[in-house]
Amino acid sequence: KKNKPKRKKYFAVMHHGGASMFKQFRLLLTRSLEEVARGKGAIIIKTVQQVTLGLIYGGIYQLGINQASIQDRYGLLSLIVIGATNMATAGTIRSFPKEKAIVSNEIASNMYGTLPYFVAKAISEIPLIGIFQTIFGSIIYPLTGLQKGRFKNFLGLTTLHVIASEAVGLLIGSVSPTSDFALALFPPIIVLNIIFDGKNIAEESIPKALRWVNKAGLIRWGFEGLAINEFEGLTFETGGPRRGPVAKTGMDALDRFGLGGRTLEEIVRAQINIVGVCWFLSYLGLSLTRQRFAIMRDP
Repeated sequence: KKNKPKRKKYFAVMHHGGASMFKQFRLLLTRSLEEVARGKGAIIIKTVQQVTLGLIYGGIYQLGINQASIQDRYGLLSLIVIGATNMATAGTIRSFPKEKAIVSNEIASNMYGTLPYFVAKAISEIPLIGIFQTIFGSIIYPLTGLQKGRFKNFLGLTTLHVIASEAVGLLIGSVSPTSDFALALFPPIIVLNIIFDGKNIAEESIPKALRWVNKAGLIRWGFEGLAINEFEGLTFETGGPRRGPVAKTGMDALDRFGLGGRTLEEIVRAQINIVGVCWFLSYLGLSLTRQRFAIMRDP
């Protein structure tokens, strides 16, 4: 109830004042940022999640430079990516369909446009994503012993991955009529992403009809990015326990999963493409929802 006066204030400026698209965007971004900041309960819960996960991983994984640490690194990085994908996508899927029901009615009433709303919505989530990933990274990085000198890249890659995961959540939410329907789509989508994560099935063995999933795999690109960032520049001891052939360098370890020819630039481009495509399709989904509301309001 406390939010209604604020919403009315913005609507009065946008609707009755005939605001330009840029002014609508600016006002909607301000409103979205204020709504994010007012969700103190959600912020506290997510902060506790990040701290807890960082401590759990840090208490279990102690990475060295022996041969066994290669498998440990792959396992840790895979868990980081899968966990981030689950939390970011599920959180957006649960909340966005409910918000969409209100927003679609407001858009159908010409209070503001679909494009400025969606852009403001997408951008307003980014600051908190960066803060949460910084909290998580600041805990897990020193505790687990990930490679020194790669922390900034680690933060950038995990932040971009979470943005991409939330973009997928927005897409699912924008085309789903209810939260229950969106949540029903979530498990199969996550399972497909885990299967095609770059290490569970060889690219040559993927059925032709599903090879596009591998190219658009959220978990795959997130995992490969963190793996390349972590293993490049490392040198491993050749003695002690090992799993598989001896890998003397990080490049040898990357070659085990066919990642030796990848670059971080390629990974970043792929994830930016995922974000862009998902945002565009989400915008189309919202536009179609607006049309349905407009038809119902004007039979």
